[in-house]
Amino acid sequence: MSDQTNQIPQQSNQPAQYVAVQTTVETHDDAERLASTLVEKRLAACVQISEIRSVYHWVGAVQQDTELLLTCKTSFSAVPQLRELIAAEHPYDEPELIVLPIIGGSQTYLEWVGENSRGL
Repeated sequence: MSDQTNQIPQQSNQPAQYVAVQTTVETHDDAERLASTLVEKRLAACVQISEIRSVYHWVGAVQQDTELLLTCKTSFSAVPQLRELIAAEHPYDEPELIVLPIIGGSQTYLEWVGENSRGL
């Protein structure tokens, strides 16, 4: 028996309909504020907040910091507005913003993401 939710679609030149957008912040307050704003404005259906350790090169030296990773599940069409909000509200001078395609998953979950990430 074939389960279509576990099949990986063939590559396409079309953008993914659903994406996960990642950004990082330094404090729990910033993470909660940004996540709540994105969900309230319906630019993300869900934002997961995870504590991570980042090692990176910045201003000529290797840095190590504890950060909070925000993973925003959203529709591709909401990305421009989400990007604008992060640019305006993010506390970092150069915020991370990575858009990752969601190439498969539970159809009902993805429909829920689409319904709840259309913007206001």
